[in-house]
Amino acid sequence: MGGFYGRFVVTMDEKGRIALPSKLRPSSRSDRKAGETFVLTKGLDGCLALYPRGQWETIQKRLDSLSFTRKDFRFFSRQLHSVAVLVTLDRQGRLLIPAHLQQDAELERDVLVIGAYRWIEFWNPERYQSYLDQYGQSYEEVAEKLFDFNDWQKE
Repeated sequence: MGGFYGRFVVTMDEKGRIALPSKLRPSSRSDRKAGETFVLTKGLDGCLALYPRGQWETIQKRLDSLSFTRKDFRFFSRQLHSVAVLVTLDRQGRLLIPAHLQQDAELERDVLVIGAYRWIEFWNPERYQSYLDQYGQSYEEVAEKLFDFNDWQKE
């Protein structure tokens, strides 16, 4: 089963390093070579997003299809790329979160790490709870809008 799954709380050390939970780390030798380097940048809704290189390249291809004359594209691209950094896992599976990104996501000692299938998110736990509380819809209500589960039974 591919993708990133799970929810973990990790501790950020005084240097800004966190250990990526083992279930979210590349597991095979071939994955390790390709998966040790990630792109870390501003996420959506107040988190940070950690993208494997392949997923980052997919995002870049999509952005390449947009016109630079669009004001929203320029704003989004500047926000996304100006804070982005390449990060590499060390031998203990740790990565460094630069101070500017820690500040942007209001990360402190405890960091909530969420597998979001194609990427990994880092959240301040209180900010994440606030996000959930203010969303205004239940998990089930959102699922009903996104999926028609009856169609899945026909497949």
